Amino acid sequence: MLDDFSLEQNIAYKTLINSIKNDKLSHAYLIETNGYSKALDFAIAFSKYLLCPNNYSNNKKCDKCMQCTSIDKNEFIELKIIDPDGQWIKKSQLEELQEEFSKKSIVGNKKVYIINKAEKLNASSANSLLKFLEEPEEGIIAILITENLYQVLSTIVSRCQVISLKNKLNLTNLSTNEKIAHYISNNVDDIDQYIKNEENFEKLKKVLEFIKYYEENHTNTIIYINKLWHDYFKEKDDIYNAFTVILLFYKDILNIKLNKNIEIFNDYIEILQNIEEKNTIDTITAKINVIMNLRETIKFNVNPNMLMDKFIIELERCEEHD
Repeated sequence: MLDDFSLEQNIAYKTLINSIKNDKLSHAYLIETNGYSKALDFAIAFSKYLLCPNNYSNNKKCDKCMQCTSIDKNEFIELKIIDPDGQWIKKSQLEELQEEFSKKSIVGNKKVYIINKAEKLNASSANSLLKFLEEPEEGIIAILITENLYQVLSTIVSRCQVISLKNKLNLTNLSTNEKIAHYISNNVDDIDQYIKNEENFEKLKKVLEFIKYYEENHTNTIIYINKLWHDYFKEKDDIYNAFTVILLFYKDILNIKLNKNIEIFNDYIEILQNIEEKNTIDTITAKINVIMNLRETIKFNVNPNMLMDKFIIELERCEEHD
């Protein structure tokens, strides 16, 4: 239950515990994962804390009530978890949720819904959720989870209490390539193998060369895409990992823009700063959105040539709409 996170996520834990004890429960929470791999588990544990009739946060105190037992079995009807249906969370999923939650609670006096990967809300589903949040009904609590706070509609963020989780990994003293290895895999052996493979360091340099070239030359990048990209990234896994590096790089650009600490690319501050100066916050966040969306498509059968052409074109649209 929630006490399992008391050390690992001590600030978020204390914030949520105190909100119940001080009768300051919000109708909506937005959990920013910051790369924390157990964010959904944390959200479910908080839901159990809310729905347990005695607000127990520890299994030793409560391991037999119907609510907690049903949640463990994923059978509790007053808790609904919404995941993306394909690439997006769809409006129909929100409409179904609203219909279900319009009915009176059968057990207890609270209902909780969790929206996992809230950055995957498309325009119509985001607007549908916004209406739900604007007119909160008593006893209904929303928990949104997002990997990127800046991809969630600002009007949704403003209606939620933001809870930022800590990434339990201490990557401070690691090299850039070692940090990337921890983001690419959670498996110790895979991480070790990634770090020891010198080709991955060379691929990191090629990814950064691509980013730097694009930011200086924009659509002309398409002309030289073979030398810049296709000669080095041919397999699906390599392409996916390369997009992960690009994503992490632009997140660090955003960190600089927001006067936050650089998380990964401390060895490449000059490149980060040069690109940061050329982009607004809106442009950077739009580019991050493009990177994340296209990275998801790599899991399926995509044409690498068309992927990169589309990637460059969509990055350019971010510039045009700034």
